Amino acid sequence: MGLFSNLIGKLIPSKITQGSALDTYVMRQIANIALYPDTASDTYLNAYTGNGDFFTVVNKITEPASNVPIFQYDQNGEINEQGKMIQLLNAPNPYMSRAELIEASLTFFLIFGDSYTAFETVPNGINANLPIRLDVLPPQWMEFVLGTFLNPVLGYKYLMSGNVMDYQSDQVLHWKEFNPDYDNQGTGHLKGMSRLKPLLKSITGSGSAYDALVASFQHHGAMGILTILGEDGKATGVGKPLMSAIKQQYRDEYSGAKKNGSLVITNKDHKWTNFGLSIVELAVLDALATFGGKLYDAYNVPTMLMYGSKDRTYMNYREAKKALYTDAIMPNLDAYLGKISRWLAPKFKEEGQELRADYSGIEVLQQDKAALVAWMVLAKSFTKNEIRKAVGAEELPDPSMDKIFESAGTVPLEELGLMPSMPLTENVMKALKVKDYRNATVN
Repeated sequence: MGLFSNLIGKLIPSKITQGSALDTYVMRQIANIALYPDTASDTYLNAYTGNGDFFTVVNKITEPASNVPIFQYDQNGEINEQGKMIQLLNAPNPYMSRAELIEASLTFFLIFGDSYTAFETVPNGINANLPIRLDVLPPQWMEFVLGTFLNPVLGYKYLMSGNVMDYQSDQVLHWKEFNPDYDNQGTGHLKGMSRLKPLLKSITGSGSAYDALVASFQHHGAMGILTILGEDGKATGVGKPLMSAIKQQYRDEYSGAKKNGSLVITNKDHKWTNFGLSIVELAVLDALATFGGKLYDAYNVPTMLMYGSKDRTYMNYREAKKALYTDAIMPNLDAYLGKISRWLAPKFKEEGQELRADYSGIEVLQQDKAALVAWMVLAKSFTKNEIRKAVGAEELPDPSMDKIFESAGTVPLEELGLMPSMPLTENVMKALKVKDYRNATVN
């Protein structure tokens, strides 16, 4: 029976020993087993390039994140327009803009669980040993130069097209997801774990479901088959001219949205075979939503943003867009900027400074600022300059802007006679121009 039969002999009932019975049994067992791809870099990359659901999920995060304004802030929280970190980030290399670099870094991170950003230096000149260029390196072509347990990574190797580029450990920013897979060599956890690893069943199911539907639609090009029958059940001699006339009459009288539901009447004995979606195909459509929903959940993207979502309304769609920023875009972008700040700041002697994203111009997040301003006004404890600062506007030098007002109007507290420097009654009487009865004379 051969090596294959020996390997599976323990799994086969004793009565099945040889010949076609064995082949039939094995094929049945294989046919009932779901086949999934390996957890390798190619699998994750193919999921992104070949699965529309996964590509959409990642793109909903990375594209908006790449267009958020970014500034460098000093130790006092003030914008440092001359900062070396922001200048390098704004012009990372001749082939990429800042938006392209951020989109590439976040995309690699979301696909592989790893993102590598490297800098280049020059040995001489005013910029000697300072980062002058940033590049995003593809994770599937990166290898570690291993060190000790306490210092596990001595450097990195970038392998591409037979070429090897060596990097010192401090030249590369490795941003990774947590990986609990500690193997015997101690290298498994050094690379991040892709979020796709536990989702391969959903990716495979999604791809298979789309393949099944496409095949179904391709083979169901016609609405159905109309067969003209005779009295004895055998096909009558209907020629091509008559069949063409019937098809033309159907298109003219019954096709089109306006004629939906029209009643078809005929005196011909016939049989109609419908080519609509079967129950299984309708179940596949429902399964697509389930597979896609798992991907959206894993990447913290609201499922309401899925194409064809049945729960979408204007208000909850706006809330979903807001949740997309707070749960997916902001955590990923802020994490990357935090890592790159801690990596580059010591190189430029800009310790204590950091790169931060400015979300004040994101329309769906403005509702929170409107609520904040309303609360600050009702609290009656903030100056107008404090309110302007809270919404990102510049403070005004007018002294009245640093006074606390009784309401949203323009009357300061001191003009209402409510300051403790004078008795309340005298202030009010003076404001109303009422003569003091104590100074009145009696005739």
